[in-house]
Amino acid sequence: MTALAPELVLSLDELAPIFRRSRAAVARHVARLMSGHGFPQPLPGRKPRLWSRHQVEQWLRLSGTSAGIGTPLPVPAEDPRLSPAAIAAGRSRLEARYGGGR
Repeated sequence: MTALAPELVLSLDELAPIFRRSRAAVARHVARLMSGHGFPQPLPGRKPRLWSRHQVEQWLRLSGTSAGIGTPLPVPAEDPRLSPAAIAAGRSRLEARYGGGR
C-alpha cells in the first residue's frame, strides 16, 4: 500500500477540531454525517481511516452549514504552480528540452 501525501488526506484527529468535537466523539459524528448528510466516505483500504482533504473541503463549502457545522471553511488559496500559465510554461520547457510533438 502506498503512502499518501499528508496534505491530501485528513484523519479523525484532524477532523475533530473542524467539527469542534473530541477525537472519541468525532467518529460517531462523521458516521452520522456520512449516512444522513452526504459527507464523503473514507478512502478505501486505509487503516486508520483517511478522508480526501479535497472532498471534505468541498463538502464543507457546499453542505457544511446545512448540516449544522456552522460557517464553512474558507476556500484554500490556489497553488500558483498549478495555474494554466505555469502549466503551459512547464510544458514548453519540457518540449524544448526533450522535443515536442506527439
